[in-house]
Amino acid sequence: MPAMPQPRHSLPRLGAVLAVMAWGMAPGALAAQDDAMGVLERASAAYESVDTICADFRQILEVPLLDQENRGEGVLCQRRPNLFSMRFTDPDGDAVVADGDFFWIYYRSINPEQVLRLPLDPSRGGMDFYREFLERPREKYDAAIEGHEEITGRETVRIRLTPRMERGYRQARVWIDAAAGTIRQVEVSEENGNVRTVTLDGIRTHPDVGPETFRFDVPAGVSVIAR
Repeated sequence: MPAMPQPRHSLPRLGAVLAVMAWGMAPGALAAQDDAMGVLERASAAYESVDTICADFRQILEVPLLDQENRGEGVLCQRRPNLFSMRFTDPDGDAVVADGDFFWIYYRSINPEQVLRLPLDPSRGGMDFYREFLERPREKYDAAIEGHEEITGRETVRIRLTPRMERGYRQARVWIDAAAGTIRQVEVSEENGNVRTVTLDGIRTHPDVGPETFRFDVPAGVSVIAR
């Protein structure tokens, strides 16, 4: 996940033993990993049948360095394989958009005269949470179930994910809907120490959204900073 400006607001027994020796994991940890991966892979299979998904979101961004907690909300949409839109209604006008070629980050609430444009990395989902956390999770993460929790009125399984390779963040947690397999909440501990939590509600699959949803039009007078 790219760094962003801050918005205001059964194996047979022998096989199991060998696997534990190879990975240096206790049997209990290995079982927890398999259980967590089972949840993630079932959710991934459910997501395979969905081409477009939208949801209302609430975001909390904790910035320990500044002793700040910023909040925002709006509508999030994504379309496979690489289109994403996160448009804020509060603060109004802030937006994060992946148009298939570039990743646009515009926080009008703190810098109305500048938008950041990044090349889209096809190997990462970034803020496309379904792609980032559900595509090939066994390759990307060590995972463990931490518990069960109700999120937006839905029973969820909370899973801790530790990247096996550099992903732009140190650790993440995902809350997977126990019945539907959808992601209900994500918490990302970023490399700079910030913690970003996004909660999804009113999830809609196969919504009727036009191409403009995944297009970012640079406002007049706004400078584009390309990186």
